[in-house]
Amino acid sequence: MNVAVGSKNRAKLLAVERIASDMGMNVFVHPVPSGVSPQPLSDNETKEGALNRARGALQHPKCSIGIGLEGGVDKLENQWFVCNWGALVDAGGIEIVSSGARFLLPKAVCCELVKGKELSTVMDEFAGKKNIGQSEGAVGIFTNGLVTRSEMYEHLVKILFGQYLFYKKRF
Repeated sequence: MNVAVGSKNRAKLLAVERIASDMGMNVFVHPVPSGVSPQPLSDNETKEGALNRARGALQHPKCSIGIGLEGGVDKLENQWFVCNWGALVDAGGIEIVSSGARFLLPKAVCCELVKGKELSTVMDEFAGKKNIGQSEGAVGIFTNGLVTRSEMYEHLVKILFGQYLFYKKRF
């Protein structure tokens, strides 16, 4: 079975490749626009971006499953949290959507987001590194390296495939 990922982000691809290869699936890169703002500012917008990417990835001619992963931020009780959403769509019309881990962002980072900057840009400046979103991600910085962005997405991809397999078996 072939799976297309609607992004060329290295952390997202690695997450899908690790899980899909364990399941005997081939992974293809099929970057598509998220259809949402560059920095999603709510759960709903982030979820919509993941679904749009999954639906777009499904257009890959060799694939029967599309995966979309989208990171964003969401304000809850005057605090900003990183949120992650994933979607799995198959050629038969099944759509599985799930959210992933959340973690609180420091106020210094939130102030920059409110000014309109993207989290990836803010994190590069904050950590003094380049392309953090392609590697450890904000989660890697704020967990002191205990969890990377790819590992966080791996958990989400496992949930998506697990729900998909359950659905296919039961319905």
